[in-house]
Amino acid sequence: MSQMITIELNGQQQPLPPGSTVNDLLAIVGSDGKSVAVLVNDRIIRPESRALHQLQEGNRVELLIFAGGG
Repeated sequence: MSQMITIELNGQQQPLPPGSTVNDLLAIVGSDGKSVAVLVNDRIIRPESRALHQLQEGNRVELLIFAGGG
């Protein structure tokens, strides 16, 4: 079995299988990705790029959830 990589997700360590994409991470955390912004190392990853953007050891990922209100 492959060694896991570790990223920082919203300030916490998160192990992932090597080759995981942003979409894979969203599935792991239970997000449909529709109301969330994703930043990897302070760069916004647009929804159309998430399936191709592979995460690497040590990446800093922030998931920002949009909440409606008034």
